[in-house]
Amino acid sequence: MAAKKKRKRKGHYHTGTHVSPKAGECKYRSGWELLYLKFLDDSPDVVSYLYEGVEIPYVSNQRTKKVRNYWPDFYVTYADGSRVLVEIKPSRKVKQATIQKKIAAAQAWCVAQGATLKILTEIELRLLGLL
Repeated sequence: MAAKKKRKRKGHYHTGTHVSPKAGECKYRSGWELLYLKFLDDSPDVVSYLYEGVEIPYVSNQRTKKVRNYWPDFYVTYADGSRVLVEIKPSRKVKQATIQKKIAAAQAWCVAQGATLKILTEIELRLLGLL
């Protein structure tokens, strides 16, 4: 019996490092995230932001009560003092069970911290003129 070949990851992921005047060095994991990083840097309303700088625990399995951690894409602080937790996801993935568990945990975290949660899909990114 022949050994299975290791599957090579497709090269369609756009990753790299962006140096931001507002957040320092950010290692992004998608082209959409890079576009949003540049958008935040260019926005005069944004004072600062963290890229994957907030860790939120969530229960990934209700039966076993397994707790995992989730790092939302951005935590943005605006000039008016408001704070927004931002997650960027393709619209086809937003309804997945794992994503819904993460979103619920992020929503609860935002309520406790006095922040707002914003989920950005390709639809919202187009409305912002980023796609």
